[in-house]
Amino acid sequence: MTLPARGAKLPVTMTTPRRQWKLREQAPAECSGAFAALHPAVARLLAARGWTASDPGLAEFLAPKLSSIRDPLELGGVEAAVERIAAALSAREPLAVYGDYDADGLCATAVMVRALRYLGAEPHYVVPHRIDDGYGLSARRVRMLAAEGVKLLVTVDTGITAVEEVELARSLGMDVVVTDHHLAGDSLPQALVVNPNLEGAAYAGGRLCGAGVAFKVAHALVRRMRPGSAEARAFTRGLLDFVALATVADVVPLLEENRVLVRHGLRELADSAHPGIRALLAVGGQRPDSAGAISPDAVGFGMAPRLNAAGRTEGDPAAALELLLTDDPVRAEALAKRLDEMNKQRRALEAAILREAIAQLDAYPGEGPSAFVLAAVGWHLGVVGTVAARVCERVNRPAVVLATDGNGMAKGSARSIRGYDIHGGLLECAEHLLAFGGHAAAAGLRLHADKLGVFRDALDGHARAHLLGAELSPQVDVDTKLEGAEIDWGLHEGVQSLQPFGEGNPAPVFLVEGVEALPGARVVGTNHLRLRLRAGGREFTAIAFSLAGHHEAWSRPGSRHDILCRTQENNFRGARSLELEVLDSRAVC
Repeated sequence: MTLPARGAKLPVTMTTPRRQWKLREQAPAECSGAFAALHPAVARLLAARGWTASDPGLAEFLAPKLSSIRDPLELGGVEAAVERIAAALSAREPLAVYGDYDADGLCATAVMVRALRYLGAEPHYVVPHRIDDGYGLSARRVRMLAAEGVKLLVTVDTGITAVEEVELARSLGMDVVVTDHHLAGDSLPQALVVNPNLEGAAYAGGRLCGAGVAFKVAHALVRRMRPGSAEARAFTRGLLDFVALATVADVVPLLEENRVLVRHGLRELADSAHPGIRALLAVGGQRPDSAGAISPDAVGFGMAPRLNAAGRTEGDPAAALELLLTDDPVRAEALAKRLDEMNKQRRALEAAILREAIAQLDAYPGEGPSAFVLAAVGWHLGVVGTVAARVCERVNRPAVVLATDGNGMAKGSARSIRGYDIHGGLLECAEHLLAFGGHAAAAGLRLHADKLGVFRDALDGHARAHLLGAELSPQVDVDTKLEGAEIDWGLHEGVQSLQPFGEGNPAPVFLVEGVEALPGARVVGTNHLRLRLRAGGREFTAIAFSLAGHHEAWSRPGSRHDILCRTQENNFRGARSLELEVLDSRAVC
């Protein structure tokens, strides 16, 4: 590959760049079919996202039904995996489930272990210690399981790149079933493999997370072992709280089958049969919304960080896994409180390391590189991934954050931006790495510390080649323009029908032009604005989070502003009112 000249640097701002507003291409929203019953602005929004009134999938998108979940046997490898697990259950072979230490891996482990328990087994279960075992299937743990007499090893959310570790397991007398969703390496492990993201797999259900893949296998297994049982169907549906939690936490697209799993799983979360889920909701203060569901934001910003906290702060996620597997409400409450304290520690660690990482950013001369590689001795391995995400947001460039130790090793995480495949970048730099894995947006890696310089240069060169000439300012996709007269409860309720929002189905963003500022703009909290504004002859209250810097512009009554916004329901002191959340604004006069 021919790289641009070393001097061909991409512009970078060490503080968060101003966001660019990009209005989606507006397609005509026909007033027919499913569009006819929608609020006009919601119909325009859907048309701008590529839907048409005659699209056969639109009705299912608007009202996702559990009955539309695809038969698990459509996912390649499920039938063979289920046959082997069922044989182990029938023969009472000792078997083990091996997961991962993040929220997806923990939920995947809980799905598989609970399914096996339901079918009468008492499986061993293992999630790796972040420090002692590292990412993925650990040879140390494989040997331990073999010593305990395990004959069948089932991996969840991991294993697709564990060629040597699977071979070790086989040499020690174990058969292996790998269920995973990560990208494969150059060769596959010698195991029964279930992975919708294998090249050529073309699973019609979409891009499942690790717990989603585990659910497919569990669903098929329970159906095979308990055919026609209403109780078994209810049990399987009861696993959807874990699947929804994991799907949101792992930031996979909330489209196709994922949309169905999450839509119904968020309702299962609100009334979960699992004490650990109930305790996790309680300790974070998360409550169901008006539709009787837990919101994706409550999952992503409340539940998932607490589940991840044990593995991030102590390295050992055992407390989080126990929380998901216990049936004792008292024990669940104690574990949830412990995870809450760990999460507070995690936040403090992350803030301290982020300050040091920003100091390294500020030390870069001139415009900086096209991809940032930051490293230091003593950084906590458990939080470098979240720090990498914060750095990525700050500079709008791919970022790798590594913790180095006294043994000459560097381990860490990478995060990327729209338009750059970080896994592809690491693949190009593989000669400098000991191990890596992940996907286009995020990855983990390990290398010798003395290779940091050449790795930094190689990744920078690759990123420069692929990003040069691209529009790299942070971008906000705007769905459609709104007239002030269109802002009503019908719009709000129509937007809510598009839930759940997340990756692949983002919360709508509307543009309202020429909004008039009314007296009363004030700063609330530390960095927010409370506003009064007029649009289309109607007055609205509004909240603008993290936009206190715009206070002066909004303090001039009669001034005009273009705003990006969405609607929200305010229930202050029992009075229900419609208000706007202002996401960004620009004064126009």
